[in-house]
Amino acid sequence: MHDATLAWRQLIAEVLKAGELVAPRHLKTLELAQHTIVVDSRRPVMLEPARRLSYRFMAAEAFWILSGDDRVATIAPYNERIADYSDDGETFFGAYGPRILEQLPYVVAKLKQDPSTRQAGLTTWRANPPKTKDAPCTVAFFFTIRQGELRCHVFMRSSDAWLGIPYDVFNFSMLMHLVCAHLNEGKGGDEPIVPGGLHLTAASSHLYEPQWAPARACLVQPLPRRQAATPSYLYMSREGLLTTLHDLREPSGKQLRWWEQRP
Repeated sequence: MHDATLAWRQLIAEVLKAGELVAPRHLKTLELAQHTIVVDSRRPVMLEPARRLSYRFMAAEAFWILSGDDRVATIAPYNERIADYSDDGETFFGAYGPRILEQLPYVVAKLKQDPSTRQAGLTTWRANPPKTKDAPCTVAFFFTIRQGELRCHVFMRSSDAWLGIPYDVFNFSMLMHLVCAHLNEGKGGDEPIVPGGLHLTAASSHLYEPQWAPARACLVQPLPRRQAATPSYLYMSREGLLTTLHDLREPSGKQLRWWEQRP
């Protein structure tokens, strides 16, 4: 089980090496079909300097999703291009947040009733979706507790290895932290449930042609240092998690970046 940076590098390398040339919407693409990556959800931040992630947007999107939001106005200030995917300029058809919040009580209840359950799942796909610029990429999440860890298997129809995966891994990991917080609050002295492996299976993991050269350039760079694990307050308290993500969105939140501390 790797941290987000190494898992991403391995995915990029496999797509470049074994990806099949396809052209959806007439865009030349390398595609790796039915592929799974496994990430340590407590080390969910991709630290590849050449990829130049926006860590403010990363935190803002996670907060937006976990808050159940679907509005353009509340996420657009952190990403100037994201509004282009809204059909009406006001909301996003494929937003995960409302569907996650609607189904989260079921997931938590199932895990509390039977910690060995295999039924703690939620879906984000929209049945019979209309023509839209925002068809959901993620289909379903299933959560299990094994050996004191919360594990999650995510199923995606489509996964952009360059643009999407670094943010998706963080978002899905923070959802795992939120589920753990629900389970841990009020447990007293009992051993907490700790976020564990994030398994992400995509029907299509792909790289568009403009990203082939930048992706190859990343693979020859030295690996960044191993990042520190997420602090316990992110999976022990819903307030601790949401407050931290909220504050990380702002310039002053840079001091809260646990992943920049030494492990």
